[in-house]
Amino acid sequence: MNASKIEEQNVKTFSQSFFEWMRFFLILSVLLVVLLNTVGLTKVSGYSMYPTLNDRDIVFVNKLARFTHDPELGDVAIMKLRAEGFDVVKRIIGVPGDTVFIKDGIIYVNNQPVPEISTNGISEDMEKITVPKNKVFVVGDNREPGISFDSRSKDFGFIPINDIKGYVLVSILPIHKIAKPLKV
Repeated sequence: MNASKIEEQNVKTFSQSFFEWMRFFLILSVLLVVLLNTVGLTKVSGYSMYPTLNDRDIVFVNKLARFTHDPELGDVAIMKLRAEGFDVVKRIIGVPGDTVFIKDGIIYVNNQPVPEISTNGISEDMEKITVPKNKVFVVGDNREPGISFDSRSKDFGFIPINDIKGYVLVSILPIHKIAKPLKV
């Protein structure tokens, strides 16, 4: 074989190899974008969701679910607090149109007590409120006064549904399911 044919074959092989690598990185980039926008891991900071979640727990978050179903009573969600510039994890207690109040430490939704199975402490009483359109009422599972900054505080208020970034499915470290309240 002469030198020009070998050089031509090397150029062809290089260009084929270059395009194969480009295709590989393009597919990898697309898969990474899809993966990062549909699922994720989040590290919990603080004790507002104790005993369900503890400080430094790592949770698996379904980000795709925010597009496929409406928030429901008992969902544990990751939400963006725009004013503060960080995310929080809280339990959804009220959805648009629900009335929520707390009496003798028991949360009532639409005048029915919420049979919770994973909380700590006793909530302070709260007057009846109605959850506005496109918002949710959220609380931490740790109901000790001053531990969870959530919708019970007028400074926190309702969370826009559009600020929900995803729903916590399970705790990875330590591994356990996320309990939901029994149906109201």
